[in-house]
Amino acid sequence: MGSEQLAAVPLFSMLDKARLGWLADQCPPQELPAGAVVAHFGDPAQHLVVLEHGTLSGVYDTRDGSRVRFATVTRPCVIDKAAVLDSGAHTATWTALTPCRIRFLPANLLRGLIDEVPTLRDHVLRHLSAQVNHDRRARVRTATPQPVVRIADWILEAGRQHGSRIRLPAAQQGLGEEIGLSRVTVNRALRVLAETGAIRVEPGAIVVLDPRRLSAATDGTSR
Repeated sequence: MGSEQLAAVPLFSMLDKARLGWLADQCPPQELPAGAVVAHFGDPAQHLVVLEHGTLSGVYDTRDGSRVRFATVTRPCVIDKAAVLDSGAHTATWTALTPCRIRFLPANLLRGLIDEVPTLRDHVLRHLSAQVNHDRRARVRTATPQPVVRIADWILEAGRQHGSRIRLPAAQQGLGEEIGLSRVTVNRALRVLAETGAIRVEPGAIVVLDPRRLSAATDGTSR
C-alpha cells in the first residue's frame, strides 16, 4: 500500500516497485491534524516533506506583522525540494490546512536515489525548473497593479492544476496574502469577475464558469 501511495507522487513516479517499497519502509507515514506545523521557517531543511493526502500552506510572517503566503499545495506532492538539495533552511512555515498524511524523506536518502537512478535526477531537475518558472510568474503577477487582472491570472493558473473548482488558500484572506492584496480588495475583485459571468464564488472556493471571459480579464478587456 505504501509503495502505491508513493508512486502517485509525481517526483517518484519513475521509480520501480522495489525502490518504492524500500522507500515506504524507510519513511513511514504520519497522520497530522489540521493546524499542525510540518516545518518552521529557518529550520534546517534536512528532510523532504512528502504530502500523500491533504493540503499544506507555506507562509512567512514579516517583522511588521504582515503575512506572505508563498503557496498552498495539495497531495500528492513534495515541498521545499530546493532547500533540501541545497542543504539550506526551510523558506516558509508549512502548516496543515486539512488533516494530512505525510512522510519525511531524509536528504541523504534522496541524494542516494538521485545517484542510483539517472532518470530520477532528470525528473528532479524538471520539477525544480517548473518551480522556478512558477515562482517567476507569481512575481510578475504581484507586480500587476490592477487587482482584477492579478486575481484572474491566479485563478487561471490554479485551474490548470485543480480544474474548474478551486479551493481558496485560507479563504479570501489567504488569497490576498498569496498575491499581495487586502481581503477587501480581493472581495471586490472577485465580485467584478463574478458579475462578468467568468466565475462563481462559493464559501472557501471559486468555480470557473467561463475561461474565455477569465482570460479576457487578464488582458484588461473584460466588461
